[in-house]
Amino acid sequence: VLHRRAAGGMVVGGTSAGAAVMSSTMIVEGETRSPRASAVHTGPGLEFLPGIIIDQHFAQRGRLGRLLSVVAQFPHQLGIGIDEDTALVIEGHEARVIGSGAITIVDAGSATRNDGADVPAGAAITLCGVTLHSLPRGQRFDLSARSPLSDSTTTTD
Repeated sequence: VLHRRAAGGMVVGGTSAGAAVMSSTMIVEGETRSPRASAVHTGPGLEFLPGIIIDQHFAQRGRLGRLLSVVAQFPHQLGIGIDEDTALVIEGHEARVIGSGAITIVDAGSATRNDGADVPAGAAITLCGVTLHSLPRGQRFDLSARSPLSDSTTTTD
């Protein structure tokens, strides 16, 4: 029902766990400051944002290691960390940052090395050649091209 209503133009959104559940793959639990194999558990989300994994309270809880751990498991999905008091407004393939914090985007699609599937649970992961974007308020990102839009401005919400 929600997918049908969203296709008809209904706005869908969520905060905290409600943002995480928008993905097709969502972070269920786990904390790690550095990328570790099997340190973070995932499950199915509601699939409003296929190909994207959302993590919330990102800067405030130091979750870069957690997001890198998940992106190592799912390298063709974009990892998006959302700070508190911040949102990502998505229309079509374009995303725009609003609020007082930033959005961190982790793209491992072109990683030159990723041994996340080869090391034992709990072991450190080697992840090289990952692209990282930090986008404050007003910045826009093309989710299809996996790149920031150059005409973004940091002065608008």
